[in-house]
Amino acid sequence: MVTYKEKSASRLPLAITLVVASFLSACVLAATSSKGSQYWIARHTLIPGSVISSQDISLAKFALGKSSSMYLSKNDTPIGQVVTQKISAQLVIPSNSVASDTGKLSLQLVPARIMSSDMPQGVSTGDLVDIYWVDNRDNGQAMLKPTLVVNGVFVVGIDRSGKNFGSDIGLTLSIPSNDVLNFLNATTSGRLVVVSSHG
Repeated sequence: MVTYKEKSASRLPLAITLVVASFLSACVLAATSSKGSQYWIARHTLIPGSVISSQDISLAKFALGKSSSMYLSKNDTPIGQVVTQKISAQLVIPSNSVASDTGKLSLQLVPARIMSSDMPQGVSTGDLVDIYWVDNRDNGQAMLKPTLVVNGVFVVGIDRSGKNFGSDIGLTLSIPSNDVLNFLNATTSGRLVVVSSHG
């Protein structure tokens, strides 16, 4: 008959092995994490044309190896630089996605007023949208066909505060410099309609 003491003695080596394994695993994890370096990541989606502030970024440790030079490390200073390519939330910031010389930036921030009925529900900051011009003449003249004003522009900001008092929504759009004049011309008459991709 196997006694309680014999069972306990047979389990002792297993218990010791598990304790040692746990200790070794902790040591390996500590050694691995200490090899990484700190890099800047985006706290939320950063849109082309926006200026990076301290609220937009944070530091996180990664072991990037040979690709480390492609990203902004702790020693770099992204604050005050302008975003030139979309940076998704929680991703490490690539060096080529920001620029300190705004003269190199081919995007400009442009405000616009859009009727609430002319923008789909669910459009939010960071979305990529197309802007169409729609004729709204009601004087009996033949109406012109809707035309595409600019496509693939980022929504940098949305101001819905005026929606309580009227039907307009304020937008800030990041538009290529070459399209700004065409966009502004489209605001002088008719309506602007926001179209977003879904799916």
